[in-house]
Amino acid sequence: MNLSSAVRTAKSVITANSPVLLVGTAIAGVVTTGVLAAKGGYKARGIIDTEQARIDDDATSYDLTTQDKLKLTWLCYAAPAVTGASAIAAVVGVHTIHTKRHAALAGLYAVTTTKLDDYREKAEELLGAKKAQDLNNAVAQKSADRNPLIDNEVIITGSEGKELCYDEWSGRYFDGNMAEVEKAVDLINMQLIESGDASLNDFYDVIGLQKIPMGDRFGWSGQKIEPKFGTVKTTTGRPALAVWFLQEPKDNLGIV
Repeated sequence: MNLSSAVRTAKSVITANSPVLLVGTAIAGVVTTGVLAAKGGYKARGIIDTEQARIDDDATSYDLTTQDKLKLTWLCYAAPAVTGASAIAAVVGVHTIHTKRHAALAGLYAVTTTKLDDYREKAEELLGAKKAQDLNNAVAQKSADRNPLIDNEVIITGSEGKELCYDEWSGRYFDGNMAEVEKAVDLINMQLIESGDASLNDFYDVIGLQKIPMGDRFGWSGQKIEPKFGTVKTTTGRPALAVWFLQEPKDNLGIV
């Protein structure tokens, strides 16, 4: 490996791991600042006591003012001030990197979900209703296969005419029915008309499911949504009604 290649490799490694390195720098900076500040304070106390004793020996009857003390001891705190500033800069750097990376991921996700929306809209047009439904069922089945059913984890919503349902977006099973899901979507569409935004957790609240951590950040903006249904089988062979949306929930409530 030549020098140029080694430099490029090192640069790539540092860039990829920069948040970890900056966090380490910030931790080290905080610890070092504390130690240096303690040492500086001890040294400053000695300087002040020595000067005050000198003044008393000269029979000059006055105490050192705060300004006098600062003039005498400011150098004692220069080193901890520098390390403290470095720690703050490292924290700001971590925040900046994460903000940029999140913005990039949000943009990528928005592009991906937009393409998925276009795909789902065009699938029925090009393949026909039956083949498009078969394709969507196959995609939903892949999701269900990744989330095996555990009977004691089925979420009870209290709906009548119950059947096993599968929420493709969160990978959860619940008891419900198509009419209940459609009613929940109608309420979300009313919210979209009135306020312009609706989160995924808003939908889960209406349907009777528990909120999920990212449910407040993902949702829809501006346009009405449409539920889609399919059929899947659990790993035990139990049939379930699969539920998804024609318009995928987007990060930051769909606003990029």
